[in-house]
Amino acid sequence: MLSVHQRGGASAPAVMLLHGFMGRGAAWATWSASLAATHRVLMPDLPGHGASVGLDDETYTMPGAAAALVALLDAERVARADVVGYSMGGRLALYLALQHPSRVRSLTLVSASPGLRTAEARAERRQQDAARAEALQSDFEGFVARWYGQAVFDGLPPTLRAERVALRQENDPAELARSLRAMGTGAQPSLWERLDALTVSTAALAGGRDAKYVAIAQAMAAASPAITAHVRAGAGHVVQDEHPVAVRRILALQLAPSPVRL
Repeated sequence: MLSVHQRGGASAPAVMLLHGFMGRGAAWATWSASLAATHRVLMPDLPGHGASVGLDDETYTMPGAAAALVALLDAERVARADVVGYSMGGRLALYLALQHPSRVRSLTLVSASPGLRTAEARAERRQQDAARAEALQSDFEGFVARWYGQAVFDGLPPTLRAERVALRQENDPAELARSLRAMGTGAQPSLWERLDALTVSTAALAGGRDAKYVAIAQAMAAASPAITAHVRAGAGHVVQDEHPVAVRRILALQLAPSPVRL
């Protein structure tokens, strides 16, 4: 069973927040504080992250992780949840909505992708992910520093960046490597061909300085009438931390009794 952090009343509508690679449920702490006034907030540690470690190999895959989320909802007696996913958590949220549509009421995807379209691209990415997994295990501190040295993270205030680096270094690098090998973008099946099967209101957010994910969000919106792309000018990859007010406004519409598309 996945470890989960919770806030809010047990009888309130549920919203599940899925963190990115090297994160943990606690990364959503500032978000859960306001959401808990109206919602039951579930913030699981995804496989290989936080306290969700030492699990069976299947749980580290996309299908296994999605099944683990369903098991978590079952254990918490939650029939359907609004799901918010950032980066890796967004990829998993999208897979969950397509594979288990009855368990998802709305989707909010932040800097997330349906995967790579071709087998060749996935094979190349698996090699890159394997190399990153080795680097992560051999020099974890250096890996995290290089990760946050990427230009798409430049918009994070220095204090918040330091907090994110410290939080990620609390993880077990061997467990993170298991996650990267089994649930990285190279291992993930392409979901592009299935986007038109989405039946729930989906907001795809990207930062204007993160050109790769702007293009992905717009392509997703073109592929499915259920998806609306939102681009926040000036933001990088971590849109929810760089432009929290704007993201909260979009999320509020998703969490409304009848999700409203902008």
